[in-house]
Order: sequence, then C-alpha cells, then structure tokens
Amino acid sequence: MTTESVLRPSNTVMDPVDMGGARASRHSFIRSMIRRAVRAGWKIERTYFDVDAQGRGDAIYEVRAESHLWSFVAFSQRLSESERTDRVIAKAWDITAALVEGSVDADRLARMRAQVPLQEAGRAEQGSLIWTRANRSERFFEYVADRLADGEQPESEKFGGSPYIIRSTAFYSNGKCGLADYEGFEDGHPLAVPYRAHMVTAWLMREFSYDLVEACAAARNPRAARLSGPWRRYLGMGNATGLGMVPYAINHPEVINSWALLREIPLASVIARTVAPTEATVQRVMDLLRESIDYLAEQADIQSAPFAAGPELAVQLEELLGELRSWATTGRFTGKETSHIWKELHDAAALRGPGCRGMVASVLTELSDDLDEKVEALLRCDESRRIAPGDTCARLARGIDDEYSWTGAFDFSTPTAQQHFWFSSVDNEEPRRARLGADPGENVQHPVDIARAVAKLRADLAGTDEAMSVGEFLLSHPWHRATVARVQNVGKLTYGEVRDNLLDAEFLPLNLQRFQLAVYGMENYTPQSTDWLRVTLMAGAPRIADLASGDADDSWMFTRRPREAADHV
Repeated sequence: MTTESVLRPSNTVMDPVDMGGARASRHSFIRSMIRRAVRAGWKIERTYFDVDAQGRGDAIYEVRAESHLWSFVAFSQRLSESERTDRVIAKAWDITAALVEGSVDADRLARMRAQVPLQEAGRAEQGSLIWTRANRSERFFEYVADRLADGEQPESEKFGGSPYIIRSTAFYSNGKCGLADYEGFEDGHPLAVPYRAHMVTAWLMREFSYDLVEACAAARNPRAARLSGPWRRYLGMGNATGLGMVPYAINHPEVINSWALLREIPLASVIARTVAPTEATVQRVMDLLRESIDYLAEQADIQSAPFAAGPELAVQLEELLGELRSWATTGRFTGKETSHIWKELHDAAALRGPGCRGMVASVLTELSDDLDEKVEALLRCDESRRIAPGDTCARLARGIDDEYSWTGAFDFSTPTAQQHFWFSSVDNEEPRRARLGADPGENVQHPVDIARAVAKLRADLAGTDEAMSVGEFLLSHPWHRATVARVQNVGKLTYGEVRDNLLDAEFLPLNLQRFQLAVYGMENYTPQSTDWLRVTLMAGAPRIADLASGDADDSWMFTRRPREAADHV
C-alpha cells in the first residue's frame, strides 16, 4: 500500500555532503540500458575479429535493436608504457572505437580506420553516433593474459578495488567531430534517452576487452583458458574522472535536476509505502542489505577517504539489518511501532551518515520497478532560459529570497569564500581550479560562482525601485543578465542548484563528481586527491552472450569478488 509520496527537500538533496554519499542504483544509466536490451530482445553478435598476438587489429560487433542496426567498431594497438596516458591531451590510445548506424563493410572499415584513431583530430562520417577511446591497464591486462595462457583463472586479490583490464578515457558525441545530433532521434527510439548510446558503447568496449585479453592469451598458448565462472562477468571497465565534471554540474542545472529526480522520485515512492511484516518486499530488502554488507565488507583495500570506508558502512548496515529483522517479528523498529518501515529505515540510515543513507536509498529503490519508464522520461529536458523582462524587480527579489536563500550562508567579504576560481587550461585542455591572486587565468575564469552572483544581484535589487521592470533594470545592470535568466528559470526547478560555493577554500569537488558517477552506474569510488577519483563501471554486469542465453539478469549491483581461483577453473 502507498500513501502520497513527498520528495526530500532541495537543501538536503543538493547539499554536496549528501551528494557525496550517492551510489549506483536501479535507475543508473548502465542498468537501465541493459534492462532495455533484455526486455526488447536486442541481438548482439561479433561479426569480425582480427588481432595479432599483441592484440593489434580490428573488431566489429553488430547490434540489432528494435528494427535498428548499429555497429561497434574497435581499433586496437599496443602502446608502450611511456606513450600511455589517460589525460585529455593524449594523442594515442591502446583502443579507439566508434558506434555507428548500419553495417560496416571493408570500405567503410578502412575509412573509419583512417579517422577514428585520431579522435579529436579526426572527422566522423555520416551515421556516426559515438567515438571513444581506452587504454589497457598494463599490469592487470598482462596479468590476466598470462594467467589464462597458463590455464588458470585470475586471483581477485591482485585487483583489489580495481576489477578491470582497460580504462575508458572519453566518450564523444552529439555534434563533436561531426558526430550525429541526438535531437534527430524520435520519441521511443532506443537511443533517445540521454546517455543511452554512451552506455551501449561502454558495454561493447568492455566486451571487446574480454575478447582481446582472451585472444592475447590464446596467442601465447593455443590451449589457454577463457574467463569462466564468476570471472566471466566480474571484470568491468575502469575510469578516472577529474574537475571537468564540476563545472558541468553548474552549467547544466536542468540536467542535474533531472538526474536528482531520477533518484528522488523512486525513493519517495518507496518510503511513502505502508508495509506489513509479512510482505515479500521485507525479505527482499533484508536480502539486499545482506548482499550490500558482504559487498562492502570486502573493500578494506579501497582507499575511500574522505568517503566512509566500505567495512565501516558494512557495520552500520548490519545494525540496521538487525533492527529490520526485529521489526519483522515485533512490529517495532528501534523501539517504535511503525508501518512506514522504509521511511524509518531510511531516516535511521541518514543519522549514520551520507554513505549509509546512500546505500540504503539504493537498496530501497530496487522496489521501484514500476517507475522505470516514468523516470527515464525526465532525462530529456529543455535547457533554454528566457528572461521575463516584464517581471518587476520586486518579484525577482522575492524569487531570490524564496529559492536562493541558501546563498545567504556565504560571507563573500572573507578571503576564504573567494579563494579559488575555475578556468579551462590551454595546456591541459580541461577545466582547472586555481588560487585567486596567485595563479594566472582570472581573466578567463568560468562563471560557476552562482552563490556570489546571486548575492550581488540581490544587493543591487535592494537599492532599486520595486516597480521597475526587469528589462529596465538590466539596461543599467547588463552584467546581471545571465544571473537573472538563471533565477527566473532554474529557480523553479526542484533540484537545479548545488547548495555550495565553488570558490570557497573548503569546497570539495569529489562530492559532485561522485553524484554524477553514481547516476552513470559507477562503483568502487577511490579518491586520488580532493580533485579526482577512480571508479569502475559494469563489474558483474551481463555479457552480450547472456542476452541470447537468457542469463542477462538485473541483480548484479553487489557483485562479490571471486573466491580462490581454483574454485572457478
């Protein structure tokens, strides 16, 4: 039974500390893509594979999806360790690939081979959807190839919290390098959902990594083993993300709002339900909590700080599981009688910290399968912002007071509140954060100072005739134009604004990065500094062969590490 659901308040959801506890969920992009492939009966086949003993060569995979045909084409080489870098400024990669419409014959393959490996320096031909690239993890790739060549499966302790053999470094789309514009996809098209084409490409890149390492092993020993048992699906694809994701979250508030709603609407629906202890969902949540505890308890070797460590979260979740079991027999949760058990469970998790709350939210959201299509529809959003010049300054000021009151928490008269600025580095070709007054680049800084800009606008409005129109105000204050457009449009969104000051000395980029990565479906969050972290995508996810065999399940969120190699040979 359900009652009216209530979304969590924006000041909570968009608090970076809460965002830093986010985890992959049922509605993360990679899981929703694989569910679509399974439900719609996609057929994926490797139609061409020609690589040498070093893994140099080409491969083609064809995807037949709901009357559409796409081809994933991979070009592989082996770089020396000195040539290999995951930075944006790289000029060569171990693997470059493309997702294109239609089939690929020898002539098209040759044309693509001349352009795709160039990436940003190349030019996509018509019908190209995604360009991407990846590098081998030399240590992990060679280790797996050697183990298979010896007829053995890998050993999980060699990987720790990094179960992958290649790392993706970029996905290009939507007009870049001549790639197709997604606005041309009609409603209902299997790739019309934002980021779906990227997830298809990532899934096939991961598939290629399996085929590639097995081919390299077979070249060393014709009797080499293949990845089997849990190892068939355990390896995902690595990724490292940096500061570029932070300006994206600020510059695309409509997108971030839709991503937050993607998570919050299902959660609100579940925690609003009244539940009897005998309902099947109670045992399901218990089972999922048990899986999450076992999954997190294995992560002692993941350097998680400043996030809560996996074993620490496992202890907290064990406590909550015990309370839930008690409720199932007594009707009392933490000593309180309740039929709103999911709300009580979620609230109790929130008291233990954002990491615990985030995991419990992911567990509870597994019960929201009835909302899959509804939340997917939210992802196609309008990012246009039109100024309403006829509004009065009084109305604009009220909008700030109502929707942007959180900006009043920052004192911009203090040096620490404006210690940093953000800019795009010409040398590194990506966003950077610099120290005001000490580093160059202030004259080309990014306008990510939303809190400061709104505070300045409100101060200028305080000395303005309330009856004056916004249009007239902007004639004398044109520098406020972008901020006015933002307040009038973004202020109406439930979760459009991150409640923080990106210029502050204490601002932690990792929180916003983790939120976005969780929406994609990433896990194994491993910060390398305050500015970037490593993650893994698709560890435990179905393989393309599982589509045909019917084994492509949706229950791989908490995939455990394989046990001793001898158990899986």
